[in-house]
Amino acid sequence: MKETELIALARQVDDLLKDNDFSKAIELTEIILSHNKSAGLAYKGLIALKKDDLDTAEELLLESFQLNKSQNLALANLIPTYLKKKDYKKAKAFGEQAYAVMPKNKSVALNYAAALIQEQEYSKALGILKPIQDENNPEIAVLTALITCYRSLFMKAEAEELLAVAEEHFGDKQEVMRLKGDTLAEGDPEKALAAFKQALMNDPGNIATRWNMSLVQLRLGEFDEGWINYDNGLLPEVGKIGRPLPKLFEGAKRIIDPSEIDEKKWTFAVCEQGIGDQVLFLGCMNKFLKDFPKTILISEKRLKQIFERSFPQMPVYSYGVGPIIAANTAIINGYIPIGSFQKKYRSSKDSFIEHRSPYLEPNQEKVDAYRKSLLEKTGAKKIIGFSWKGGFWERSQATKTMTIDLWEPILRNKDIIFVSLQYGNTDEEKKRLAEKYQNIRWIEGIDFKKDIDSWFALICSCDDIISVSTALVHFAGAAGKSVHLLLSDRGAPFIWGVEGKTSIAYQNVKIYRKEGAQDYSEFFESVASDVFSDREVN
Repeated sequence: MKETELIALARQVDDLLKDNDFSKAIELTEIILSHNKSAGLAYKGLIALKKDDLDTAEELLLESFQLNKSQNLALANLIPTYLKKKDYKKAKAFGEQAYAVMPKNKSVALNYAAALIQEQEYSKALGILKPIQDENNPEIAVLTALITCYRSLFMKAEAEELLAVAEEHFGDKQEVMRLKGDTLAEGDPEKALAAFKQALMNDPGNIATRWNMSLVQLRLGEFDEGWINYDNGLLPEVGKIGRPLPKLFEGAKRIIDPSEIDEKKWTFAVCEQGIGDQVLFLGCMNKFLKDFPKTILISEKRLKQIFERSFPQMPVYSYGVGPIIAANTAIINGYIPIGSFQKKYRSSKDSFIEHRSPYLEPNQEKVDAYRKSLLEKTGAKKIIGFSWKGGFWERSQATKTMTIDLWEPILRNKDIIFVSLQYGNTDEEKKRLAEKYQNIRWIEGIDFKKDIDSWFALICSCDDIISVSTALVHFAGAAGKSVHLLLSDRGAPFIWGVEGKTSIAYQNVKIYRKEGAQDYSEFFESVASDVFSDREVN
């Protein structure tokens, strides 16, 4: 068969697939396969993808691409295949390859941008999307992706401008109504909540909308319904930005309603999300254990020592026990993510405050040793630990971080020794600060990300903590330490609420909220004035 005839056949298959005429498309694809194996496999993979047979689609498309690295049909369709399989790293990897060879292919660009957004690489996604935006003929997929990027990068004016366009052309679409709520969430959570509720009137069961709405509800203190909607984050429709659990637990029974637990059987409470979230959720662990004493905690290996010390009545194991749960249903209820029993014990602001007390125990020998060493080496009488950046994803980093150059009003206090508790690479900041301050100490020999037990002991050796919203605040707060929490005006994790000067989760955490019109120098001056006012260094 001539090349021109194969091309004509391929075009026929394309037209048939547009009409979902799979039987005829399969028939013609077999002819293509007999003359060009790579092309035939690519089309068979595309048909499987359209039929949502994702495992078959992956197998066929990969085989096609391996046979012929120039097989762009296979390469392009591997991106949506992995997007649907929720394997965003692979979707991003193949997207990068496909976009390099097909930069003008709109489907490739959109799918690649979708993978980047799932990986929260918003700046890069924006660069992919802007060239395919057609202002005269707007498309909902391009508009919603652009709005997501602008909103996530705190480009408020751009997000609102495109949101108006989206509402004009596609105002009845669920994704546009949800994006309206998302765009309003930081600046006006009350209006955001109204927007989410309006969206749900058209589609009450929409999982993604209920998840996004839950974060606003919790931030506003509407814990009763907020925690219920929060459980939508466990569902695959939400994806990586929700509450993904280790794949080892697939196949085991997941419980989100504690009333389903048989007290005679064992229940696995599974830690989830970042280590700060884990500590926050464990604030009601002792209540859970009173009701369900046959509980085993599953946690990260690096946190195991701390949790064993803090909850001595409860066995603690690492994530690897997942398969055991599915295989022992006679004696095991299943597993409950620790975020899912908050609704039983923290259904109101008062229920948070009523039982607020320290619950994490450090290694006291390490605490005493670190404190003694710091005091003897520095001659200081007061030690303050500090941290200026947090967040794993691009957006959360922009929300939480307050660059160290802004901290001068605090760090200039020569009566205090400041100890850096900042995890991650701090070489650049350390070099700059060493030239300016003599009262900052950097602890060598402890990997703050891996040796959490030693990091936690170092936290507890300090008299006070001053920090942006990061895991440090949760660990210090859960240990009962005095904490000064600094929040930007770019929003904050829901647990800090929208107003108030004290934390409802931890009794000794004081909150400083930067106002939108307030510049950072003014903000830090006011924090320093409050932290050090009328205080003697004893």
